[in-house]
Amino acid sequence: MDDTAFAERLETLCRAKLGGDGPLAGLKRLSGGASMQSWRFAWGDEALILRRMPEGLRADDAAIDSGALDLDGQADVIESAVAHGVMAPAVRARLTRDDGLGEGFIMACAPGEALPQVLLRDPAYAGALESLPQQWAEQLAAIHAIAPASLPSSLTYRSPAQMLADLEARWRDLGGISPIYALAFGWLERTLPDPVEPRLCHGDFRMGNLLVTPQGLSAVLDWELAHLGDPVQDLAFGCIPSWRFGRYDKVLGGFAQPEDMLAHYEAITGVPVDRTRFRFWLVYSCLWWGICCLIMADIWRRGDKANPERLVIGRRVSEVEIDLLLMLSDELVDVPAPMDWPAGDIAVENGVPTGAALTEAVSFWLDGKIAATAQGHAKFEAKVAVNALGMAARDAALGPGFRASQMRRLEILGYDAPALVAALRQDPAHVTPAVHHHLRRLAAENCLIDQPRYAGLGAARTAWSQNPQTSAKNL
Repeated sequence: MDDTAFAERLETLCRAKLGGDGPLAGLKRLSGGASMQSWRFAWGDEALILRRMPEGLRADDAAIDSGALDLDGQADVIESAVAHGVMAPAVRARLTRDDGLGEGFIMACAPGEALPQVLLRDPAYAGALESLPQQWAEQLAAIHAIAPASLPSSLTYRSPAQMLADLEARWRDLGGISPIYALAFGWLERTLPDPVEPRLCHGDFRMGNLLVTPQGLSAVLDWELAHLGDPVQDLAFGCIPSWRFGRYDKVLGGFAQPEDMLAHYEAITGVPVDRTRFRFWLVYSCLWWGICCLIMADIWRRGDKANPERLVIGRRVSEVEIDLLLMLSDELVDVPAPMDWPAGDIAVENGVPTGAALTEAVSFWLDGKIAATAQGHAKFEAKVAVNALGMAARDAALGPGFRASQMRRLEILGYDAPALVAALRQDPAHVTPAVHHHLRRLAAENCLIDQPRYAGLGAARTAWSQNPQTSAKNL
């Protein structure tokens, strides 16, 4: 559908369901949205957001979790949350088949900024970030207080054991081969918490899904992962390393520490938060995100190839390898010596240009000529393409050497890759000092190709280059 037809159909929908004569103005695709599209526009004097799955796609085609709600289910949950005082934008209209716009709904456009890169760096939001731990706790407490009987029947419940089993089955179906992920699955299985009374969980409560003004939190967005479950999962989710946006030492969203928020939550609810349960959900959520990255790549392979964003996200599995090793390091046998850090520099070339050089050249051109002048979503897509080409160039230049080194280490250890995965999944005793060293090198080599500027890589280099080993379980 071209832009003119899209705007005409949206105008027809607004006239029929919102009333008035408009006009429709300022229609703009928002950046991001690997799983879903979001469009901002105005209908007359009212600012609105269209959340949609385009025609030709189904919600389950783009879902990153098997329990994700379709768009109609999301609208149901948002309406329930708003009715119970949660700061979510009101649903104004729902799309139907006759509208010709796909699946979705229109909601109010709340004021504020959602981009963590802005919120964490712009001094205008410094005061808001100081009050955000309390507001974070207040909103989660309000969500968790909603009686399940008053919620839509589309919400599902799975026990922690069921969630873990489903996650591992998904990982194996996607061809998961990381020994570090296998180690984490084993750890999670051994530390499973007892089930609790199910409550409404947002499921994706983190920086990037919150709107913030200079005065504070203004709205909670993106309810597709809402479900019935353990409230502590919600408390831990926003603390995983991938949601710290470069500020690795600030565990809560890149701006505070978990205790800053948990103390408020406990005061509001009167319920103490079990820190062991919190740690389980922190590791689980970190691993969950790594498998979601694989799912993103799988969605691209199955046909939605409009841009490379999902494939780029698919390479972020290596970030999670770094994060998991740092989280679990104090429960693994020590490596007796500092790690020799892998060289990540691409060698200077001469003679016939290699594939790595050609890829890098196109990346430089795209960044300087296209991304530098593009606007809005086109700029975002150009930056994603630059990132993809950078990964390809580093993979071509560094990958063969790294993979050869990994094979030599496995031969010395007496494993092939599948055997090491099986051993670590079964028993952490297989993590000898030599195996631990191999896992560290493997994670570092993978991340140097995929995301060499990832903040967790710097934290790992600091921790693993020291002797004795530095504990990093809270990272």
